[in-house]
Amino acid sequence: MDEIDATILKELQNNSRIPSADLACMLEISEAEVESRITGLKEAGILRSCTAVIDYSVTGDDNVMVVLSLKVTPEKGLGYDGIAEKISRFPQVESIHLLTGTHDFQVTIHGKTMTEVSRFIAEQIASIDGVRETMTQIIMRTYKEQGVPMSRPGNRDRQLIHF
Repeated sequence: MDEIDATILKELQNNSRIPSADLACMLEISEAEVESRITGLKEAGILRSCTAVIDYSVTGDDNVMVVLSLKVTPEKGLGYDGIAEKISRFPQVESIHLLTGTHDFQVTIHGKTMTEVSRFIAEQIASIDGVRETMTQIIMRTYKEQGVPMSRPGNRDRQLIHF
């Protein structure tokens, strides 16, 4: 990976829909080279996905997002990786991180209702062998997501949380 690849990644992270022609102009290389480099970054496993950042508070969808902190007992021979793999398989899990400190994992979970999320944690996550303790925190408002500011100027309304 060179400086051109690094610039391509940075620009895609800022705007995943930037046209290859714009990147080519910016980098002073051909559009074919940009596309070839993007393909190479994908094949190398560096560029995993180009996604949209959605502000669900604007769509009117009543989604619930929580941060779940877990204490676990690492699996023999697999360590933390085996548990992380099991948790990662669930579509409700947006992200999972191994941490230092008092908890081992931080898991971000999405659901339609608090009841749905609570049931998922109790029935699916807490029942995984090796999970010793869970601590759930509700995300009440998102101000920045994946580097994108989410607050709207002048909108100081408090969000209603329905249980």
